[in-house]
Amino acid sequence: MPTKQMTRPKDEIRAAYYDQLGVQFGKKVRSRIHWIIRETKGSQILDIGCSGGLVPILLGREGKQVVGIDVSPEAITESRHALEQEARSVKELIQFEEANLMTFSTSQRFDTVLMTEVLEHIGEPERFVQKACSFLKPGGRLVVTVPFGVNDYADHKRTYYLRHLVEQLTPYGTIDQLERMDKWLGVIVTLHKEKQPVRSMTNQEIDWLETAFEAIERMHLTEIVRLKNQQKKWEQKQLKQQTNEQEYAELSSEHERLLQQVTEQEETIALLAQQYQLVLERYEGALVSNLDVLEANTQWKLKYRSLANSKLGKIAVRYWKFRRKLKQRRARRR
Repeated sequence: MPTKQMTRPKDEIRAAYYDQLGVQFGKKVRSRIHWIIRETKGSQILDIGCSGGLVPILLGREGKQVVGIDVSPEAITESRHALEQEARSVKELIQFEEANLMTFSTSQRFDTVLMTEVLEHIGEPERFVQKACSFLKPGGRLVVTVPFGVNDYADHKRTYYLRHLVEQLTPYGTIDQLERMDKWLGVIVTLHKEKQPVRSMTNQEIDWLETAFEAIERMHLTEIVRLKNQQKKWEQKQLKQQTNEQEYAELSSEHERLLQQVTEQEETIALLAQQYQLVLERYEGALVSNLDVLEANTQWKLKYRSLANSKLGKIAVRYWKFRRKLKQRRARRR
């Protein structure tokens, strides 16, 4: 069964810089990028791992000559595409090249070499530092940034605090500045003429590190509180949603029950209508006959009343009343 190849994640530093990945994240990214720009001295710059070309283009806008190299062909394509959007005066100052630092070769020497978010991806960072310093002019500046502390990204090969970085950088120069930018660590190194032995960390650097640890710990604690509050709100929202769903289910059940009752009533009415129709059809003839009889009786009653009110009728009525009384007397005598 073929294995799925791991593709290199897309570097979205440009999108983050322009707030396309969120305003707060954009502020953090700009803080780091602007620090790199400020610490880039001289006019000739080499950017190792230039990614999408954001830093070289920003430096080019300030009139600096920049060579940007990256091992990723996709990154160089993105860089060149971004450069096409710039003014001609900027384009003339910037060169992008697909290259691996360990095989990259040029006779040019640079005032500043940038190696930002690179070392954490390298298995043997000491070789990379040595190679990068070989492109610096005497007294040139190396600007390094790495994620500070745990940052278990897919292709990160090590975690950086301070000691390992000091061990890797001090043989080649003097550490002039340490800077913590949110969760990133920045170091400025001035090149020595000759390689120096690894030195121990100074008390000042240890104090700086402890301060950085405290700041990062507070940042993480704040994030934990924020996530807990967010989880609580989510749970309340879920509970409310479940309550609404339960109420909706009950209402739906009641609605179904009422619909069933209406259906049953409609069926009963239809059945009664059928029965009524049958009865109506069955007794229609009889009803008509009865109506005829009633009508005939009504006519006879009218005739009887007319006759009874006549003189002859009155005599006849008195006669029949006399006969009835006579009959009753005879019956009593017996």
